[in-house]
Amino acid sequence: MLDKERIRLMTRMASFEANEGKQFIPVTEYFRSDYVGFNMLKTAASVTASFVLFVGVELFCQFEETMSELYELEFASLAVRYLREFLIVLVVYLLIAYIVYSYRYTRARKNVRIYQKSLKRLSAMYGEEEV
Repeated sequence: MLDKERIRLMTRMASFEANEGKQFIPVTEYFRSDYVGFNMLKTAASVTASFVLFVGVELFCQFEETMSELYELEFASLAVRYLREFLIVLVVYLLIAYIVYSYRYTRARKNVRIYQKSLKRLSAMYGEEEV
């Protein structure tokens, strides 16, 4: 005979697996520090590539002006300026990435714990039926 409560539970679990579970379950396979650290590393690589591209475009747009002042240009001060700007941008983005990925990990763990409790509950329902 069909148990309506068990069917509802299985339907909710199947819905979770098909939708949010695809996103949340893989996240919980990592330790929090590994997940957050790996994503911060990806963020740092993206920020670096973007900043290099931005500086390249800026220098290309000012190419004529830069070439005319080439001998008068102080490369050390220019490099320090760009390095300072890069570090400020990098720190801001890494801080944002830390907050975002910590929140995502916490949310994923919470939802997967609920899913695991549902699995235990379903297992108990099957165990009661066999007795």
